[in-house]
Amino acid sequence: MLLSLLAAALLASTGCRAGPQDPEAGTLGGSPLDRLPPGISQLTDFGLRADWSPDGQRIVFLDALAGDVWAHELGTKSLQKLTAHFEHAGFSRVHHLSNGDLVLCGPVERDSGSDDPEEGRFDGVLWVLRRPFDGVPVPLGEPCWEGIAAARDRLRVAWARSSIDYTSPGFVFQALFGPSELWIGDVEYELGPPTLVNRRRVLERRDVSRLSVLEPQDFRPPAEAELLFTAFNHRGGEVMGVHLETGAIRNYSQSPWFDEADGVFPDGRTTLVTRELARLFIPRAPDLWRLTLDGSARWSRLTRFNRYEGHGVSNSAVSPDGRHVVFQLRRSEAPPGNGLGLLLLDLEAEASRPAEPESAVVPWGTRTRDPSAAARSSSIQLAIGVSNHLSVQVVRRRELRGRETGDEMWPRAPVTTTPPGSRVLRALDGGFKW
Repeated sequence: MLLSLLAAALLASTGCRAGPQDPEAGTLGGSPLDRLPPGISQLTDFGLRADWSPDGQRIVFLDALAGDVWAHELGTKSLQKLTAHFEHAGFSRVHHLSNGDLVLCGPVERDSGSDDPEEGRFDGVLWVLRRPFDGVPVPLGEPCWEGIAAARDRLRVAWARSSIDYTSPGFVFQALFGPSELWIGDVEYELGPPTLVNRRRVLERRDVSRLSVLEPQDFRPPAEAELLFTAFNHRGGEVMGVHLETGAIRNYSQSPWFDEADGVFPDGRTTLVTRELARLFIPRAPDLWRLTLDGSARWSRLTRFNRYEGHGVSNSAVSPDGRHVVFQLRRSEAPPGNGLGLLLLDLEAEASRPAEPESAVVPWGTRTRDPSAAARSSSIQLAIGVSNHLSVQVVRRRELRGRETGDEMWPRAPVTTTPPGSRVLRALDGGFKW
C-alpha cells in the first residue's frame, strides 16, 4: 500500500505548478533565450552536463543523456566531437582530471533497438580518455551511477554505486531499498594504462538517512579534504559534505525544498545549487542559486529562467578562476538532466546588477497571495524526509483563486528531534494518520 501511494504521488508531482514561495514561476510565455539578462550569453544550442578544463580554456559536454562527448574551445569558439572516432554505448558524464585527461561514466553496451534517451544512463562504468583524445577510452573496472567528481590538485575521483534505475518499472522499490554509496579512488598511470587504486567507500545512504540517495558533486577546495554531495529524498534534497578523513557529515542547505549541489567556487566558501522552491521530489523548473558553505545557509539567486513556462536550468560549473559559470537550459517536461544548450554567466557582470530585495523570495511557511493563481487544479506533492524515521506528507492543494495560502510542508522543529523509529504518514485535508 505504501509503495503504491508513493508511486502515485511521485507521478502526480510531475504535473505540479509553482507555489507561493516562487510566485513568478511559469508566468511568462516564450523562451528565456529570447530575452537573456545582461551578463548571460548562449554558448551552444545543444548540450548538457558541462565541465571546465583545468586551464579554463575549454568546456567539455554531452549531446544527450547517454551520448557523445564534445569540446568547445572558448578562444576560437570551435566545436569538436571527441568520441566520433570509436564505437561506444554513450556516456552520461564527463569530467577533466587534474592532468587534463577525461574521466567518463557510461555503459559498456546498450540496446540498439531502444528509443529511450535514458537507455544505459544508470548502468555505467568509469573510463579514462587520454589527451589528445584521439585514442579509445580505457575502462577502470568500476561501476558508476549518475554523477562523478574529479579533484583539482591530484588524480582523485569520486563516484556513486547504486542499483537504482529510474527508468525501471520497479524504481520506487529500488529508490527505497536499493544500495546507494559514495566511493573515492586515485587514477594511477605508473604501470602503463590508467588504473584505479586506493578505492574506498566513504559514505552509504544510512549514514545520512534511510531513504537518501547519494550523488557526489565536487571536492571542496582548497584542501579538498571534503566531498560535497547531494542527498536526494532527504528533506526533498540537501547539499551536504563528508570529511574524507573523519567521516563527519554536514548539512549546508538546511532546506525543505529541492536542492542539488553543483559546482563549488575555487575558494571553497560557496557553491552553486540547482534549486526549486516548489518541488520536493522531482524537479521541473529549477533555477541557479549560490549557497554559503559556512553553515549559515545563506542563499542568493543567480537566474530566474523558470519565469518562462516550461523552462528551468541545471548542471552548473564554475570556471577555475571563479569568474564564469556554465550551465544548461532545460525543459520541464523532459527527463531530469536534459539540456537545450549551454549558457555562460559572467559573475562580474552579475555583481554589477542591483541586488534583489529580500522579499523576492518568500520564506517557506509564509502566508502570502498567489497573484498568478497558477495552481488552479488540485495536485499532490510528496515530501520524503528521513532522520532515523520516515516522514511522508501528501498535500492536496486546493484551488488557488487569489486567496491567502501558506501550506507548510515541513515542521519548524528540526527533523532530528523526532524520536528514532517514529513514522508518520499524514495527508493534509485527508484526515488520516499512520
